[in-house]
Amino acid sequence: MSLSESGASDRDIRREIADKRAERVKRLGAGEGFEIPLERNVPLVPFNRENMLICEVKRSSPSRGNIAELPRAEDQARLYQSRGAGNVSVLTEPDYFSGSLQDLMDVKAACPDLAVLRKDFLLTVEDIDVSYRAGADCCLLIASLLEADRLQAMYRRCREWGMDALVELHSSDDIAKAETFRPELTGINCRNLKDFRIYPLLPLKIRGLIGWECRVIYESGILKASDADLALSGGFNGLLVGEGVVRNPDLIGELLDRQIDRTGENQKTGPWKRLGERWNPGRPLVKICGLTNREDFDLAVSEGADLCGFILAPSPRQTDAAFIRSLPPCSALKVAVVVMEEEEELPSFIRQLLMDGHLDLIQYHGRESAATVAGGRGYKALRIKSEADLEKIAEYYPRPCLLDAFVKGQAGGTGKQIDAAVVARARGLGELWLAGGLNPDNVGELIRIYHPELIDASSGLEAEPGRKDPAKVKAFFKEIASHAQIQ
Repeated sequence: MSLSESGASDRDIRREIADKRAERVKRLGAGEGFEIPLERNVPLVPFNRENMLICEVKRSSPSRGNIAELPRAEDQARLYQSRGAGNVSVLTEPDYFSGSLQDLMDVKAACPDLAVLRKDFLLTVEDIDVSYRAGADCCLLIASLLEADRLQAMYRRCREWGMDALVELHSSDDIAKAETFRPELTGINCRNLKDFRIYPLLPLKIRGLIGWECRVIYESGILKASDADLALSGGFNGLLVGEGVVRNPDLIGELLDRQIDRTGENQKTGPWKRLGERWNPGRPLVKICGLTNREDFDLAVSEGADLCGFILAPSPRQTDAAFIRSLPPCSALKVAVVVMEEEEELPSFIRQLLMDGHLDLIQYHGRESAATVAGGRGYKALRIKSEADLEKIAEYYPRPCLLDAFVKGQAGGTGKQIDAAVVARARGLGELWLAGGLNPDNVGELIRIYHPELIDASSGLEAEPGRKDPAKVKAFFKEIASHAQIQ
């Protein structure tokens, strides 16, 4: 495969919004032209509560344009409250989200017993004072927008007023800023605020870097109830949902039920949480697949594999349940590769391996439906032959799709690489999980150009089908380490 540089926009939407707000505040003051009470005249309601579901009053966004013809902000908040919501987020940014401070005041006046978050691109301690007087019970603080000292000062002012602060983290740099004061409530947005693309697994990765006890909210990207399962099984304590509840307020009841059903479970070390904890900025996760013997398994784990793959379908690399059961516990996640029809149920022996802890995830490589994949603790592998095939990724959202090369009559493991133009297009769509012909000779360039979140190698590391070449495996990991940039 001839790799070519993939272009990316230098636009930083987050910075644009913040700069426009700074200009507006300079012109109109922190109250942005609205009549803000000199003293708070509404109750202060605790925001940081159990089973937290934060429903957003949101008219538009940079990524979606106009979302819905909302009634008045206070009527939308009443609707959310009638469906069981106790926490509401009000977007007060006018240029990109069509909100205002008046919306915040109207919501709190109409629903004084709701806990209300002011969601905006806040920049100063004065913004916190205005938010308090306008009726906010909590303020969103976007760490990437603020210097460490300013962030801490704004957090302290929230606490002085008795308000909560939801500190939004996007990177290891943000975590370093927040660690000095260790906020009790943090949020991780699966939307990249620079380009507003969605990366569903990003919050799981960032969560694994937080080194203090706190409650963590998964923000954005939830459009239907099943979308929440990845977050709730990944150890998150709550959800912030915008467009999904704007378009379908009945979603609130379904999400609350899912949170109650998972009470306690989200603190367990589930496979998605473990996978997020293995992530290091700048280095892709590495899956070594087609393992059939103990020597190759031990080598993969010792070299630093994050996932070990075992093929439980017809293949020169097929193995069986007895081999998987014989393997010791390890830091890497164990993944079964299966090939099934659309409505076929997962075989009982594989379900038992999952229940007994001998397997962590399932990689579905056949005709499985999105519902089968979502319900089966796994992710989908897609065989890609053209850019048009990338449209299938959306069917399996928010779970990732592993992209493999298409070869007629073969479900995978062909050693063929995906066309470079298709890889570049896939990189622009979000998280890139990539398989197909990866080996020590090409993996470094691929990491340098495309920065995949996960790479999957099998036949490119073999001495013969089903048996790895130790020299190739070691060279593969050496190339990965030499091209990984720790951020």
